[in-house]
Amino acid sequence: MPKTNLLISIGLMIAMIGATAAAEQNLCISYYLTGTASDSSGNFKEAAILLQKAADEACKNVRKAEALDGLGQAAIALGEFDKADQCLRDAYKLKKKSLGKRHREMATTINNLADLNFLQKKTEAECLYRRALEINRHDETNLEVCRSLNGIALIKSAADAPVEAENLLLRAVQLHEKAQRRHHPYLATNLTNLGILYTAQNRYPEAEQALERARVIQDQALGECHPDVAVRLSAMAALCAATNRTAEAICLAERAEEIRAKQRAVGNLY
Repeated sequence: MPKTNLLISIGLMIAMIGATAAAEQNLCISYYLTGTASDSSGNFKEAAILLQKAADEACKNVRKAEALDGLGQAAIALGEFDKADQCLRDAYKLKKKSLGKRHREMATTINNLADLNFLQKKTEAECLYRRALEINRHDETNLEVCRSLNGIALIKSAADAPVEAENLLLRAVQLHEKAQRRHHPYLATNLTNLGILYTAQNRYPEAEQALERARVIQDQALGECHPDVAVRLSAMAALCAATNRTAEAICLAERAEEIRAKQRAVGNLY
């Protein structure tokens, strides 16, 4: 074969390989984005299917790790804890290999592992949340910082340390606002947890204000059947019961249970 023709053939092969890789990458991104959208709407079973496809199609370690992170979160919501643990540990290994153990992307996976350990291993969960905080110590407005603060706050609240819990939640809210994330669902989570904390302390006006702010955010950012909405409705029901608004409390509690029933019907843990 003449040298010119050989170069042309090699060029065409390289172009075809590049086009195939690009197509695979686009497919991976499509599955990932659709999967995360399903996760945001509370459809965790569909999210898990799409994120598994994204992980299978990923041709780069970081992309695969991102998909595995999302898959791990969906598996937690579905109560598939062994699968979640495997996905998140695989994501950790891939990120560590590609990015290094102190890269800020590691904080997402570490926070996810902390969430997984939260129910049964609170001491280990707190250590993980604090590791994630340490990674982002020079980037305090990072979303993962707020996730870590929220997780530690819940652990402190469960350990009967309400002052420390409140300070951590208020710090998370402040950082969300500083980063212009005033409509982010994670901010709504922080506000819901503040509302729960204030209700337990008989600080009812502050509780109502926090829960109302959470409602406004969730109405814009989440589907009406998302589990986080049920958590807020239950918190508001408890507040109404504590302030002698019995009829409203019953209505809110019923709405929360309807959401949880729908989630259980499709295989979600909630």
